[in-house]
Amino acid sequence: MSPAASGTTGSADGLRHIAAGRPVPGSVHSVSVSIPDVASVIGYESHDPATLSRISWGYPRFRPHPYVARVAELAAREDAGGERDGELLPTRSAHAARAAAAYAGLPPDAVRDLTLGGHVLSGVRLPAKGPGAARARAHVMHTGGHLSSRQAEDVLWDAGLIDGRQPEETVDESPGKAVTAALADAYGVPGPEYVSLRNSGMNAVAAAIEAVTEIQRDSGRRRWLQLGWIFFDTMHLFEKKVVDAEHTTVPDPFDLAEVARVAAAHAGELAGIVAEIPSNPGLSVPDLPALREIADRVGCALVVDATIATPHNVDVVPYADVVCESLTKYATGSADVLTGAVVVAPGSPFARDLLTVLPRYGDEPYRRDTARVAARIRGYAERMERVNAGALALVECLDRHRDVVRGTGWPLDARSAANYRKVARRPDAPGGLLMVDLKVPLEQVYDRLAVAKGPSFGAEFTMASPQVFIAHYDLLATDRGRAALRERGLHRDMLRVSVGTEPPEAVVETFERALRPG
Repeated sequence: MSPAASGTTGSADGLRHIAAGRPVPGSVHSVSVSIPDVASVIGYESHDPATLSRISWGYPRFRPHPYVARVAELAAREDAGGERDGELLPTRSAHAARAAAAYAGLPPDAVRDLTLGGHVLSGVRLPAKGPGAARARAHVMHTGGHLSSRQAEDVLWDAGLIDGRQPEETVDESPGKAVTAALADAYGVPGPEYVSLRNSGMNAVAAAIEAVTEIQRDSGRRRWLQLGWIFFDTMHLFEKKVVDAEHTTVPDPFDLAEVARVAAAHAGELAGIVAEIPSNPGLSVPDLPALREIADRVGCALVVDATIATPHNVDVVPYADVVCESLTKYATGSADVLTGAVVVAPGSPFARDLLTVLPRYGDEPYRRDTARVAARIRGYAERMERVNAGALALVECLDRHRDVVRGTGWPLDARSAANYRKVARRPDAPGGLLMVDLKVPLEQVYDRLAVAKGPSFGAEFTMASPQVFIAHYDLLATDRGRAALRERGLHRDMLRVSVGTEPPEAVVETFERALRPG
């Protein structure tokens, strides 16, 4: 693999078909890959060897980046004294390695510190038998404690094993200060000290939940209230006991009476409520002011993931105790770097404790990742203005195709609009993510659609994803699983669209061609 894959997919040329298996946008640090038709999606998710031979890339938290995989092989060999025996799972930090090993039930000596190419790396020596290896990998994936592709690139470069590094725009002078200052301004908090950067969006969510759990545990509070179906890795933090806490789910995020009833029933043990605005994948928007009142009544924290809405579209700090964001998405728009942020609300009763406890959880991003974010975040506000305009135009287009489209889930749909407007900074700022409910088989639209197609969202170029396949393929494979999806308003023939910054008329025409008969 070349260290600088040729070509890019930016706002100027993103409305086109992209060959299967090509990294998207084309950088060696791309976070997505082209999976351009439903047959390939099924082959990819079912681990079909022929499909995987064509599509070897993936989202870096779920599928090891090629550079990271190469570093893992070198590290395992170094750890084994040159023998090709066993596996080593590299992590962002020694902290991440210790946490993964403990979760997997591995002994302390499974945690390794090695020096490769002049870089000190940490990782977990994986056992050949038993569930330990799978559990360690799951922990790293669910908490975002992976080794950065840029750090792996530097290891390989300094060891003389690759020919060059990816050329890219960066801010190399105090990049962390540049990013935290930009986010403090966007969220409206007093200063960068209220913003902490983490190794990925999921690393930020995990850090926030673990920090709140620690703060509340001394009061006997270790239960979380999950509002509806949210991002599957956030659910896994509770379901797979990655975080040492109990959890209760209120299936319908709009049922405030039920939220209040459950919160009151667990008042003495409730550590926090976790919600998304809007939710992923359903794009439902809960009533944040009402949730704030419920949280205050029972003495728990409110953690909000605002990645999809973005701080340029909504003002959630007055209602949340902690806000999390994946900077991988709209904040950078380049789809070539994994980073996240945790923002502490200054008015929160937990603020002082959070500022003290948060540094103990999650991992700071690799400096080169932060430098990339610092260069890209300068265009955040203007990027969202263009994304908002494209989304509004595309929803109008979809509404004209009722023969193909049953409906569109987005923050301004009939169920969510009133709640969204309570926190929206202006009425024409819905964000760029849509969930299109199709009346026809997904193949009829997805395979014809001339945009980047694969995992992730929030790029400056328009993307489409068969999100139910990608996030819940295991459920699609069984009758019981399909029934569970239907209960949540999800089914196979749903298309998630992430609108980019292209001219709205160009986005609309691209979708018109895919939605027209024939």
